[in-house]
Amino acid sequence: MKLIVSLIALGLAGCGAIARVNGEDAQAIVDKRVVGTQVGDFVQRYGGSHARDEGPDGTVHFTWEGGLTRVAAGPRGLEEMICMLRISANKAGRIVAAPIVRDGKGERRLSRCAELFD
Repeated sequence: MKLIVSLIALGLAGCGAIARVNGEDAQAIVDKRVVGTQVGDFVQRYGGSHARDEGPDGTVHFTWEGGLTRVAAGPRGLEEMICMLRISANKAGRIVAAPIVRDGKGERRLSRCAELFD
């Protein structure tokens, strides 16, 4: 599992340059809002996920997608305006990591994730 998390982190390192255009750091915005909150509170506020993996040590990992409900019809497709996070929570249900897996362009900002969590 640690190898998978490391590989995801390495893959996301390249995405950071896109999210930091004009001084905007989408991952920092997501971390500020999400990390440290209870999974139940996150799900109540932002919605649940389709799949959830529970580790033998009581940790929980799930992929969350958001942003599609506020997309207006237009020239950009729905897939371009999505925010996807890979959320990890400890056995107490507190979110310890929420790396951005996919971050499309937002309606008003360069980052859909920054738009949703700012």
